[in-house]
Amino acid sequence: MKKYSYSQLFSYTFSILFIMAMFFYWKFEIKEYVIISNVSIKIALVISVIVSLICFFFIYKKPTFNKKIKNLLLFPLALIMVIFIIEYFIISNIVYFTRGEISSYKSSYSYVEGRRACSGIKVNDESEGEVKVCAKIVYGNIDETGNAVVFKKTNVLGFELISAETY
Repeated sequence: MKKYSYSQLFSYTFSILFIMAMFFYWKFEIKEYVIISNVSIKIALVISVIVSLICFFFIYKKPTFNKKIKNLLLFPLALIMVIFIIEYFIISNIVYFTRGEISSYKSSYSYVEGRRACSGIKVNDESEGEVKVCAKIVYGNIDETGNAVVFKKTNVLGFELISAETY
């Protein structure tokens, strides 16, 4: 029987609480303002497939792995999804916390209500198509349609919406 010390218990508890705090910070602060480019998402998907197949290969070789058809099909798919979610979380944090080139563009907008996400305006971006800008960072009247100036910080992996002004 293993005896765990209080230092291990403290470190496990602290790490779980830290991960939970980072997730909630990401959900309410970072996710609404960061848009990852399509190329970065495709690269992350390819990497997640490769890493999950490598992990599955090592798990499959273990004698304790149950080699039923259901496990052979569902386990790699679950690995792909979990690894992709972790990659998406990491990439969006990298885009949010790293430097980039600040630029602006003018576009027409329309008001969008938020059902599960924030309400705001929907503008046309040059590179990503339609982009939703949350009302927290929009200055001006957003209830009517019109034109807006959107300020963003662009990285190699994507961009972060800084603010928008309607006129």
